[in-house]
Amino acid sequence: MDRKEVYYAIDTERVYQDNETANPDRLDMVEDFNLGQSILAMEHLLAEARRIWYNDNPKDKFQDTMNMIRKVCGVCVKMGEKYGMPIRVIK
Repeated sequence: MDRKEVYYAIDTERVYQDNETANPDRLDMVEDFNLGQSILAMEHLLAEARRIWYNDNPKDKFQDTMNMIRKVCGVCVKMGEKYGMPIRVIK
């Protein structure tokens, strides 16, 4: 999978997150997450990823674990959308 495909996968996560935020049955999806809440959400998702990784199948390229990592990336992107993301200066 190349970088463009990875970014596309993360973008599909953001679309999913936005759609689920509009779903009144999803009480865990909050429109106005602040940075602290997002950090806590990422920590929770990373803990889930760590738990899943322990028994995940490397022959399947850790797909269940990577599903959780995609979710973390989506939260990161959401925070970048809200607060801006500083550009990494490459020397």
